[in-house]
Amino acid sequence: MEYTSLPEMGMKVSRVALGGCPLGGHGWGKVEDADSIAAVRTAIDEGVNFFDTADVYGFGHSEEILSKSLGESRHDVCIATKFGVRQTSGTETIKDTSPSWIRTAVEASLKRLRIDVIPLYYMHWPDGVTPIEDVMQELDRLRKNGKIAAIGLSNISAEELERATAVAPVSAVQVQYSLVDRKCADALAASVKKHGVPLVTWGSLAQGLLTGKYNQETLFPPNDRRHRYENFQGEKFTQNLKVDEAVLQVAKMHQCTPSQVAIRWLLEQDNVGAVLFGAKNSQQVRENISAMNLHLVQDDLDALGQMNTEETSEKRNRSMKYFLSSKN
Repeated sequence: MEYTSLPEMGMKVSRVALGGCPLGGHGWGKVEDADSIAAVRTAIDEGVNFFDTADVYGFGHSEEILSKSLGESRHDVCIATKFGVRQTSGTETIKDTSPSWIRTAVEASLKRLRIDVIPLYYMHWPDGVTPIEDVMQELDRLRKNGKIAAIGLSNISAEELERATAVAPVSAVQVQYSLVDRKCADALAASVKKHGVPLVTWGSLAQGLLTGKYNQETLFPPNDRRHRYENFQGEKFTQNLKVDEAVLQVAKMHQCTPSQVAIRWLLEQDNVGAVLFGAKNSQQVRENISAMNLHLVQDDLDALGQMNTEETSEKRNRSMKYFLSSKN
């Protein structure tokens, strides 16, 4: 296992982290608590000490299952959770990063996680109303009062990061980043490098698209959020499948899985501190963690990099020639 340091934190964290969204049992099809618990415990056995969740995942259920799964080790690992998307009624949510809601949310998360201090506390999404300075002041107050150990921000712009770091230290920025989603990370690159803030990637496998499991005929049921995601719709899906095919070719060359290639590619990118992956069971955990043992040569990394769906068709065609020649 590879470990890294996050600023303002007293412990090193694993460079792959188990994402807790599927643990919530909502929006990803059928997920059994027993499988979720086994997945978390397998991650621990494999050396993972970085676990990500949010109060809105399963409307609190993800935090509760994570705490139950970790048992006493919950005091020894890095648990990152988030606030800022709150339930209003049923499955309806709104974004709220007001200081008053932050104070309410942190106490609820501490109770569900059964810990005294949250190691890393993220703002999940800006609410478009509360100034980032007000958010950071409240988070810094919580840090000084011992409720949280470090501050994280998620889904923010470079301009918001600049304003935030002027108020208090930021230990991590969580961003959607994968072989098919690069705009946000690219936009933040200069700012995170300037401030020495590592990226933690979410959507690292593009909600499963980069696992090689899906094709143009794939249909998701209504209880699976991917049936409405852009990455699985129309022309965008068609272009993404071309990237997936390139990932599959690299996987065949290295006798590994597409997921492992996608995760290893991210780990090799500038500014990336850790990669989040979701898993519904122990087998998926072991598969994804095995990306740590994969070595991609520079030609692989460069060719995959040029398969970006936002790149020119000429660059993508050059990459495909590399993969096709490598097959022979």
